[in-house]
Amino acid sequence: MKKSSVFLSVLVAAGAGIIVGILIAPNSGARTRRKIQYLGDDALEELVQTIEDLFGELKRQTQKKCAEVRNKLMCNPQQHFNHGESKDQLIQSKQPVS
Repeated sequence: MKKSSVFLSVLVAAGAGIIVGILIAPNSGARTRRKIQYLGDDALEELVQTIEDLFGELKRQTQKKCAEVRNKLMCNPQQHFNHGESKDQLIQSKQPVS
């Protein structure tokens, strides 16, 4: 199971448990609303942090893949662009047909 789906499952289960606990607790309405607001703020902060972490990982993986492609192209660019055709063959194939 993916790390993000496990985290999301835990977050949803914890949120549901907390909300049920708050709603059945013997507190006043104002105090209960404050608790819910604080819990919502905490959950939002955790969600933002998780999204930032995921985007950071995506950025690192993208940069790594770009570096790999760049290195392959720099090592032997002719192989990647003309598939083994000689320079003369490329020039002839690009000339307009009269």
